[in-house]
Amino acid sequence: MILYHGSYIMIPKPDVSYGRVNLDFGRGFYVTAVKEQADRWSKRRLLTRKALYPAEDLRATVSTYEFDMDCRDIKIRRFTGYTEEWLDFVVANRSDSASANHAEYDVIYGNVANDDVARAIDDYLELVRKDRVNEDVRKALMFQLQFSRENDQYCFASEAAIAELHYIDYYYPKGEMNGKE
Repeated sequence: MILYHGSYIMIPKPDVSYGRVNLDFGRGFYVTAVKEQADRWSKRRLLTRKALYPAEDLRATVSTYEFDMDCRDIKIRRFTGYTEEWLDFVVANRSDSASANHAEYDVIYGNVANDDVARAIDDYLELVRKDRVNEDVRKALMFQLQFSRENDQYCFASEAAIAELHYIDYYYPKGEMNGKE
């Protein structure tokens, strides 16, 4: 399968330790099978980077990789849809107390939480602290975290997994922004 990583640079050699800790599936190298999603990610990452370092001459860039999901040497955790199990996993990783929630997995696969995830999870954790979580609250949170368009994400969380992710090439998305427009 072909996977895509959106950034402001090409990444021929991914590094699992580089990413932020409190993401949906924890620290790791994130890719998607949805090309349009990677294009959006690359543009967003470029804008964030240009805000911090306006003098840098960078372009929205998507790196492409090949990966065999049937690889027997790595452990893959698959979430199918927006389920309570997915919700618990995302909340644990997004919370301040997030630890190596995925330590037993090399790759975690599932849907992406909505961009407003941080606020929604903060509100949910406040209800947890007040012991006010019930089935309706959990369902409402899962609905709130869902994206309205097709999406997925793969978190490559170990060196063994990265070794199975084979770099192909990179491209600049259509309508890409180089920070000068």
